[in-house]
Amino acid sequence: MGAKLIDEELAIQRSCEIPKECKRYISHHVRNGLVSIMGLALKAKDEPDALKEIEMRIRHIAGDLEKVGL
Repeated sequence: MGAKLIDEELAIQRSCEIPKECKRYISHHVRNGLVSIMGLALKAKDEPDALKEIEMRIRHIAGDLEKVGL
């Protein structure tokens, strides 16, 4: 588990090497994905555990995007 976190942190640190045009492209598609996930979350009202899992993943993605300035 610790190795996975180190790999994620290294990937985030290296993201500063990504050209701004690529960051915009990545940002656009990730945000569209987040909107899709939120739509699914609204449909999952009857399954509270599924909703919590979706919310956790969204927060993780959003946090990573914020760390790289997207």
